[in-house]
Amino acid sequence: MERKVPSTASDEIGLYIQTMYSLLRTTAEVLIRSLEEVHASMNSALHPHARDSYPDTSAFIYSLLRLPPCMVCVQRVVLAQSPAVFAMHGYPDIESWQPVSARARRRRCYFDEKETMAVFIASKTDIEDVIPLLTAFQIEWNKLNLAL
Repeated sequence: MERKVPSTASDEIGLYIQTMYSLLRTTAEVLIRSLEEVHASMNSALHPHARDSYPDTSAFIYSLLRLPPCMVCVQRVVLAQSPAVFAMHGYPDIESWQPVSARARRRRCYFDEKETMAVFIASKTDIEDVIPLLTAFQIEWNKLNLAL
């Protein structure tokens, strides 16, 4: 894949989306850490201090409101369109897990009450919402843990 250095904000956003979908095409696990740099480079209005060493409380609160409270326990997030797709990839009983929801988002999510959260996605916009939220959450969570 050929990449060029972004020269405008729209180029930065385009690179982020291109990187995100490129990683999601693999069959291997994708670490959120692999998206942190391109996320921070995007200079998002919703996460303006992503590169700073101090916590960006606004971005953290924004992501907290849009992700289920179980995120503090989650180590793995799986995304799919239907129970059948989850089952095809080794998660046959997703809907028997604990249903979880965010305060500011209505999206079907289930938590295995250990470390995995399943998120139902219906469109590209769901992906383009969930992945940046997870990335912002992880960046700020790590900053807070480092500060503590």
